[in-house]
Amino acid sequence: MVLPLVNQFLAQGYALVRILSALKIKPSTYYNWRHWQPSRQEKRRESLKPYILDVWKTFKFYGYRRIAAYSQQTDGPKVSGYMTLKLMRELGIKSRMQKRYRKPKTVVTVDQKPNLIRHLHDLSGVWQTDITYIQLTNHRWAI
Repeated sequence: MVLPLVNQFLAQGYALVRILSALKIKPSTYYNWRHWQPSRQEKRRESLKPYILDVWKTFKFYGYRRIAAYSQQTDGPKVSGYMTLKLMRELGIKSRMQKRYRKPKTVVTVDQKPNLIRHLHDLSGVWQTDITYIQLTNHRWAI
């Protein structure tokens, strides 16, 4: 950011008005930056980060839902699931457990045809293939 440069130029003896006009910064922006204090919510978020990191280090397989439920059951700070999710993203941590792959189920609305290939002895004239399942970006399956 440019605002820390203002303090360097002030230390060198330049006038504040000239520095701000040269850098094209409004005085209100500089004074808001200079007197900034973290809000109560920001302080709480910063205090929750070590707690969530500690729980995650203890239980590496816990995701944000389990960490939030664990915080509700213990004597530690109470954290909602959404807040836990946001703080875990800020900390760059994820659960080590991954969702299990579930094979898509095929729903058949018509009667099945009999397997005529099963009784053939010579399969040289028969073409065979398998069905490939492709998962689309909207979490649906295409065959």
